[in-house]
Parts: sequence; C-alpha cells; structure tokens
Amino acid sequence: MSNPSVTIPQLRQIVEIALAAPVFQPIGLLSSPGVGKTMFFQNDFVELLTDHNGVQTSDIGVIIEKIGQREDASCITGITIPSKNADGELVGTTAIPSLIERVRATGKQHGVIILDEFPQAPSDVQAACSDLLNPEERKVGDHRLPDGWVVVFTGNRAQDKSGAKRVLSHLRNGRALLFDLEFDIHEWSTWAAANDVNPVMIDAANAFHGESFFAESVPTEDEAYCTPRSLVRAADHLTAYMDSEYFDGVGISEFCLNMMTANIGSSASGLIMRYIEQDGQMPTAAEIYDAPHDAKVPDSSGYQLLAGNRAINGAHNATTGEAALAYITRLRPDLQVSLGTKLLRLSARRNWMLASDEANAFIAKFSDLLPLADAAGWS
Repeated sequence: MSNPSVTIPQLRQIVEIALAAPVFQPIGLLSSPGVGKTMFFQNDFVELLTDHNGVQTSDIGVIIEKIGQREDASCITGITIPSKNADGELVGTTAIPSLIERVRATGKQHGVIILDEFPQAPSDVQAACSDLLNPEERKVGDHRLPDGWVVVFTGNRAQDKSGAKRVLSHLRNGRALLFDLEFDIHEWSTWAAANDVNPVMIDAANAFHGESFFAESVPTEDEAYCTPRSLVRAADHLTAYMDSEYFDGVGISEFCLNMMTANIGSSASGLIMRYIEQDGQMPTAAEIYDAPHDAKVPDSSGYQLLAGNRAINGAHNATTGEAALAYITRLRPDLQVSLGTKLLRLSARRNWMLASDEANAFIAKFSDLLPLADAAGWS
C-alpha cells in the first residue's frame, strides 16, 4: 500500500495539527527529485514552528543532516572509544554524536533537524535513527534532543533510481508520519513568480504541464530531465542569455538551447523553444518602433518579457530607444523596472540621450529602483 499523497496546502495543515499534539510525531516526505521537499521544511515548516512557539524565525535552528551519505550506524550514534577503568578492565565510552554537537552549537532553544535523503541511507543507519524518530524517545545514541527541537526527514522513492530503499517498516509504526508529496503547478508558479524565475519558463511550464513537461519519475534514458529544481537552473541561464548581447530578441541560439537541454532534457527544452517561437503572440521590433503606444502587449508575462527584450536589443539609436521605453511602460510593473534598467544601461553605454517627457516621467516614477539613472544622465 502506498503512502498518502498530500499537497503543500494540506501539508501545512498537517504540520499545524502535528505540532499541536501532546508529542510531535516526525514527518517524512517522499517524492521524485527536485519537487521541493527539503525547501518545504526549510521555509514553510520553520514558519509554522516559529508561530507554534511564539518566537522569531531567527530563534529557530535548522540542521540538515545528509543521512543518505552516512556509511554506518556509528556515524549517527557516535563511535565507541576503548579505555580502561580503575581495575584495568577494558571498557567502551561512546563519543558524543556529531548531530548532538551541531544542535548545541546553534545555541537555539527551538529548532528542526532535517534528515535528508533518508531512504538512501543503509538499513543499519535507518535503524540507528529509530530512537531519534520515536516521539517518546527522541534520542541520538544515549543523548536526548532538547525539548524545543523536532525531527523530520525527506527522500526519493524507490522507483526514482536514486539509490532509495524502502523505509524500514517499524519506523512507520507509531514513529513517523510518511507522505508522498504531490507536485502542484499552481503552487510552484506562485513561488516561482515571487522568486523572480524567468516568466518565459513559468508560462511554458503552465502551457505544457499537461504534456508531461515535468518528469513524473526518473527516465530510463541516460539524460537530464525536467524537475522544478532543474527548471529554475535553466531559467537563470535563460535570463542571463536574454540580458546579454547574444540575444537578438527573436530566437534562442543553439548554445543556449544546449545549456537548457543539459539541465532539463531535450523534451522540456524543445517545448520551451516551441513556446518562444510562437511569434504571433508578440509584436516585431519594427512594429514597436513604429507605434510603441499601439503595438500589441501580450497577456502572458513570458511573452511580455520576450517582446520587451526584443525592443531593447533591436534598438540602435535614441529614437528607437525612446520607442522601446514607451512600449516598456505598458508592460507589467516589475518588467518595467527590470527592462527599464537594461535600457538605461544600454543607452549609457552607447551615449544615447533619452530626453522625452515620457522618459523623464518614467525615471521620476522609478528613481528609487533605477540606480543607473545618474550614469545615464537621466537625473
């Protein structure tokens, strides 16, 4: 029987109830790679733990223990150091476990230990965590965790070919709550937009989500595959490319496509290229320069970004620069700032003076957000 599947909103509710219970029962999250299990515990969980304890976020200690990289149980419980007692008899003394030392080093009264890659750990290492994951024990070797600290764990599924094994059955019996984390495209899109992920990637992910854009499991072929994590890496590269002189505002160069493919695989990168190449969604640079106040503004944020970059990268003098700025002022506010900054940099480098009333009004509106205004002579 599989584990219960939960979404992030459901998981937040589960955490609230688990924290309110007389003892906290450790929570484990399994999923395919790159879905955000560890990130949930580092962010959402810490926020909930902060509220539960009535403290500040800075008062919460966070320790990530890469449990899957531990070779044997002594790495968890502490090694035994041989010595002799007063009678000369050989005895063993167990060293303080490094995990306990790390907790003490934080100096925090409250905190969370994240046992990362738990199913990848050898069976004896999992077994060594039994007392740690037991709500009644909460011990590492002979040492008990401070009362304000809790334990959670993450891992991939056995079918993901990441070296994961089955979680030992006795850990499910009253010790830990184990869930499969479902990927939610809306949750991810909201997070991605709030964290400045390239909107082209966000829009493409939403447009093609029904076409297996994100890999549901590790593919059998030996190649990269698209997960929310790898897509963010590819998005960073696409943003840097679009901000560079290599981007002509029309298409994506082969070398940039190869960078995307190396992160997210050929299937997802092909879908992104298909999305970008749908030129009918955007005006051409010439259309923008001829009628910046009337040229089409796409509904999609991703196409707005492409159209704005197309206008900037095609600009070759103050006149086309003015037209590009007039068009940019019709885009969504955050794109106005980022693209306006890019246009400022370009105009300063090429000694264009953009002195129209529209340019001056734009700089006045965003003066606090455009640190390059002085360099460009627009102040």
